[in-house]
Amino acid sequence: MPLTGERGVGAEVAANADNDVRRKESWFKAAYQRWIADGLLLLTALIWGSTFPIVKEVVARVDPIALIGIRCLVASLTATLVAAPRIVGVDRNAVKAGVIIGLILFSGYVCQTIGLEYTTASKCGFITGLSVVLVPVFSAFLLGKWPDAPSLVGVGFATLGLALLSLNFAEVTLIQIGDFLSLLGAVAFGFHIVTVGKFAPLYDVRILVIMQLWTVAIAALVMVGFRVFVLGHPILISPTGMDLIGIGFLGILATALTLFIQNIAQRFTSPTHVAIIFATEPVFAGVFGWWLLGETLTGVQMIGAALILVGMLVAEIIS
Repeated sequence: MPLTGERGVGAEVAANADNDVRRKESWFKAAYQRWIADGLLLLTALIWGSTFPIVKEVVARVDPIALIGIRCLVASLTATLVAAPRIVGVDRNAVKAGVIIGLILFSGYVCQTIGLEYTTASKCGFITGLSVVLVPVFSAFLLGKWPDAPSLVGVGFATLGLALLSLNFAEVTLIQIGDFLSLLGAVAFGFHIVTVGKFAPLYDVRILVIMQLWTVAIAALVMVGFRVFVLGHPILISPTGMDLIGIGFLGILATALTLFIQNIAQRFTSPTHVAIIFATEPVFAGVFGWWLLGETLTGVQMIGAALILVGMLVAEIIS
């Protein structure tokens, strides 16, 4: 019969082996969850990219701020009808968090929309995309989550790619008020990603999303009312039947669905990864612009798109 010491050594070896198996299972589970989450975020960027041709058509007949309000109103009603009945109890802290995140998101929309009136679309697109650089900084200082080296390399590739894809280097490079507003929009969008990363793991995602949507919808419609009834500015709202279909797509799929996906996925991946993946949005926008509107990309823009994809792959595979 084995000695007591031998039995103890054998038990310890078996326990260590069992712990190793559990650690490996935990690692594979976490990696699997992150890959699924990042895949869903990539789907979100694809859907957002597909909206550019739709928005380009609709804003010819609907005021941009009014479009934000109507789009988010459709999304709010959809999310409330689908998700609210399944909410057992309402957490006031979750409601407050959702309102805060919604106000941050709304400020990003407004700064970006107004900024476009005072600067070129290419500069606004690039500056807004700089949230991919801001998110790791915000994440480090606000959440204490420092990005790893592959993620930083991915951020570098994505930023260079955004510059090549978005900027028209033949344009005058003077700093305009629209550039500053676009930068404020980028800051807001970066904060939105970080705050979702902070609150999504803590609260019911359904409450967070519903409150975000209602906050943006109400704030946008209040802003439209202020412009009409206080400032006396006329607001263009004359959508066609096809515009209404487009607004339905924007509200249900490109806002309600994607916001649910983002809030759920950010429970399993880092804000920096989210920012890098969202940097692919202009790539998908270029693809859909070519497919639906007959637009073309220059050789430099194609290189930029490729660099964004390289940055995403570096962050995904090496990390």
